[in-house]
Amino acid sequence: MLIIHGPTYRHQGEILTHPTVIMVQDHHLDPQRGDHLRLLLDNSQCPSNQHLLVFDHVLRQDEYSDHPHICLPLLMAAECAEFNQNSIEPNWHHRRYAFNFMINKPRPHRKILLNLIHDLPLDNYKHSLCWPGGYKSIPATDYRFGDEIVLDKGLRNGSYPNAITYKHLLKSNVFEPTAVSLITEPAFQERETILTEKTIMAIWSGTIPIWVGGWKCADTMRDFGFDVFDDVIDHSYQDLSDPINRCCQAVELNISVLRHAVDLTPFYPRLEHNLNLLRTNIWLQTVNNIVGDHPKLKLYAETFRKSLSLS
Repeated sequence: MLIIHGPTYRHQGEILTHPTVIMVQDHHLDPQRGDHLRLLLDNSQCPSNQHLLVFDHVLRQDEYSDHPHICLPLLMAAECAEFNQNSIEPNWHHRRYAFNFMINKPRPHRKILLNLIHDLPLDNYKHSLCWPGGYKSIPATDYRFGDEIVLDKGLRNGSYPNAITYKHLLKSNVFEPTAVSLITEPAFQERETILTEKTIMAIWSGTIPIWVGGWKCADTMRDFGFDVFDDVIDHSYQDLSDPINRCCQAVELNISVLRHAVDLTPFYPRLEHNLNLLRTNIWLQTVNNIVGDHPKLKLYAETFRKSLSLS
C-alpha cells in the first residue's frame, strides 16, 4: 500500500511497477499545482487501471471514475464520533432566522456566497465569518471562546475539536436559531464530493442543508440514507458543470426559503431521522462494511480507528 497526503504530495518521477493500493489522505486536487495523483497513475509501468485508489475524504468520485476506486469515509466517521462523544443535546425550538452560513478559510466559492448575500440582498441570517468579507453589511464575527488565534484570513482553533467548537461557539449562536444551512464544503472546482464537519453541524442542528459549490452533495447524502428535503429545496444546482453557476444556482433557485424562515415543526420527524443516522454513526458502519469486503484495507482502517478511539 502506498499512502500519500493529498495537500502536500508532489509527483517526483516515481514509477509504480506493480498493482498498488494507493491511499489518498485529505484533499488532493489543486488547480494551482496540477493533479499529481494523475501524474503518478500516468507514469505507471503497469496499466494504471490495475491500481486501486482509496480516498478517505472523498465520498463520491467522478474525477477518477475511469479508475478502480473506493471512497472510505474515515474523516466523517471520526468527526461523527467526536460529536457523539461530546454529548451535544439539540435544542431546535427557537428558530427566528431563515438561514446560516459559516466561513473560515476564504475559498473562491465562499467569496461568491458573500457576493450573493450582499447583491441579492439577503439579510435574514446568522453567521460566522472569520475575516472581513468586503461588505459592511456582512461583518466579520468574533465568537472566540478560548485561545483561538485570529489570522488575516481565518481562525486557528488550536486543539479544539470541531465538536467542541460547535457545542460552545456555533450551536446556539449560528446554527440552531435558523432553518436552513448554506454549507460551503471545501471542494469547488472538482467533480467529487467532500463532506466535513460543516455538514454534520447542519444535520445536528436540525436544519435543512443547501451545499453552495459542492459537487453532488445532496445525492451523496441521500445515498447514505439522509433526507435532503427535495420537496423544500431545489438541489438541481448540484451537478452543474460550471462551478460558479453551481454556486449561484444553489442560492437563486432557493431564494424564497432564504428570505423567509421555513416553519420546520412539521419536518421534525425527518430531521430526527437525519440526526439518528449521525448518532449511530452511519459513516463508521460504512467503513466497517467496506473493509470487510477488502482485507487489504483492514490494517489501515484498524490503525485509524485506534488513533481516534473509534470502536
